[in-house]
Amino acid sequence: MRIQLIVIGVALVLAVIAVLVLTGVLPGLRDREAGREAVLNMWGFKQEDALQEIIGKYRENHPNISLNYSKKTLENFESGLLNVLARVGKDLPAGQAGVPDIVVFPSSYLKKHGDKLSSAPPLLITEREVSQQYIDAAYNFVTPKKEVLGLSFYAEPLLLYWNKDLFSQNFITLPPATWDEFLASAQKITKKDNLGNILISGAAIGRSVNIKNAALILETLWLQSGEKIVGENAESALRFIADFANPRKTAQSWSGALPEAKDFFIAGKLAMYLGIPEEFNEIKEKNPHLNFSVSPLPQLQNSAPATSGALYALASPKASAKQTQAWQFIKFLADAENSQAYGKAINNVSLRRDVLPIYQSDSVKSVFAKSVLNLKLWPKPDPQKTGKIFEELIENISSGKMIIGEALDKAESQLSQL
Repeated sequence: MRIQLIVIGVALVLAVIAVLVLTGVLPGLRDREAGREAVLNMWGFKQEDALQEIIGKYRENHPNISLNYSKKTLENFESGLLNVLARVGKDLPAGQAGVPDIVVFPSSYLKKHGDKLSSAPPLLITEREVSQQYIDAAYNFVTPKKEVLGLSFYAEPLLLYWNKDLFSQNFITLPPATWDEFLASAQKITKKDNLGNILISGAAIGRSVNIKNAALILETLWLQSGEKIVGENAESALRFIADFANPRKTAQSWSGALPEAKDFFIAGKLAMYLGIPEEFNEIKEKNPHLNFSVSPLPQLQNSAPATSGALYALASPKASAKQTQAWQFIKFLADAENSQAYGKAINNVSLRRDVLPIYQSDSVKSVFAKSVLNLKLWPKPDPQKTGKIFEELIENISSGKMIIGEALDKAESQLSQL
């Protein structure tokens, strides 16, 4: 009995020491990788300034760690990552300047490139932590084996921007909560000249040539309705969208001849724009006098609230030679205090459940918070190609090139080849 107690005691002590080593509390006992001087290469999509204060705070207790930050775009992220990973072990050894140790990884690439990410050390970050402390969508970065591939950092859910002056001029007091109300408001606000040209648009929806988020809007409607993405029973969402750009329908509020939707909204001539949080500052800066606000995305009647978008998680590629240090820094970045600070720096919100309640009294951030809680993600086989397929699908129907069934068959065939 005494021997068993001793064994149990030793095991507990070793477990505690292991946790302290991984979290960096016991620097004298860290492995050589975690304790030596190191530069962590990090890829992200926001300005480096948003991280500076957090990095400085980390270095107070980890003076041996410094950060080399590279700002990427979604357009060059995949090609850049694949190019670097292909060179590792050839002309670019692991640990060299070009290899990222930490990546702000878009959820849209998880299905295609998730196999290139390392899993978090179980003693440092657990599946239970992700499940209990983060929004539901964060669980997309947990594998069937309960391995954690990334900690959620921020998200860009689809939401509704609305022009308060145009609403007031038409005696509409509140933004639409349902798609039926969205349609009614758009019809009431839309103004045309004698030739049928749209002068004031109630809503930008129905085309993809001049609506940047068109593919995301379609994806969201499918997710809200529970319909299969480009499959059986997918026609209703497409028909709803297409009617907004059909001059033969009373629902028409948009046209392919109009400017880009966001520009039209900034000009004060569009009442409802479906956008994402990162566009808020741009709209405000380009037209400081625009009287607008945001609200959660309209929903279907009697259905659970849902919106689509993208989630960005902190991850460490398998090719990194500094995974222990990387995951320690990731853990630090994603804690309650620092995720809140980063959200403030980029005018967004934390994705942690223990932080989200602080946004309740903020008219803008409360909408962002509700939207990330309702975020649903569709695992895209190839984000860029999928987006183009959806955009072409919308255009084929709205322009009259194809009937809905024919356009859907083509899109489904294209998706099956990805």
